Amino acid sequence: MQNILKYTVMKYLLSLLFVFMWITSAAQETCSRIIDRATPVDTARYKVTYSLKYKFHPDQKDIFNDTRIVQIGKRNVKDYSDIINHFDSLATEQIRRGADSYSNVSGNPWPLEIIRPIRGTTADLKYRLSILTFLDYSDSVPVIKWEFLPDEIESILDYECSKASCEFAGRKYTAWFTSDIPLPFGPYKFGGLPGLILKIEDSEHQYVWEAIGFENTNVPIMKYTYQDGNDKRCSVSDIEKTLARYFNSPIGFLIASMGGDGNRIHVVGKDGKRMNNADAAKQSIPYKPLEIK
Repeated sequence: MQNILKYTVMKYLLSLLFVFMWITSAAQETCSRIIDRATPVDTARYKVTYSLKYKFHPDQKDIFNDTRIVQIGKRNVKDYSDIINHFDSLATEQIRRGADSYSNVSGNPWPLEIIRPIRGTTADLKYRLSILTFLDYSDSVPVIKWEFLPDEIESILDYECSKASCEFAGRKYTAWFTSDIPLPFGPYKFGGLPGLILKIEDSEHQYVWEAIGFENTNVPIMKYTYQDGNDKRCSVSDIEKTLARYFNSPIGFLIASMGGDGNRIHVVGKDGKRMNNADAAKQSIPYKPLEIK
């Protein structure tokens, strides 16, 4: 059942007396945002749909699922969560029609969006940090050195795929690509192979992308701004430090974001009982970033 949140509650959340929090591995639940403006930055000629299975840490038992859309245009490639985009669009339409409540994001989709240039070295990224803010930053687009493994073949979406491996940002990856679709792209920052990447995973299976659809399209690639404007422009170093602090103490991070006023936080443990905020702030979520170095 979808969570229905009051629009005014979401907009003015930090002024509330209490915020109810549950300390679980899913503490980074994503909230819908009301779209203020959609600006076309390119036209997508191709659309790839990926299933993403990911975890905050390789040892985590729970596996989160997302449906990712990769739009490929003449100038840009955009990778975003179809689940988050669906709920943002639904919430925006509900508010437009005069509702005083809207549907919140279901599940735990990966809250990262990236637009990278086809010719260029810098990508624009947005990380949606729980209920608080967007972290906007720019990062380099890597030139990945691939090692081809020609004797191994796999069929994905009825395409014959060849295997390749690489090391990127402190992780080892295995990818399957098809030369039947001669597009040198894939999810996230991956690319540079002589064909579309239809599956890629790291050696610890913390992140696994696999294509579940491919089609020709002629639709705009959109860049969105949101009504609350609660976005923070930061550097790559800033976002790394921010996420490390967040996962080290989600409750402590939220209290600090509210100016240190712990009286606004009401924490409920797994047993349904209220927890002392000081004890709750000591609890962390094991976290290993996608890019380790």
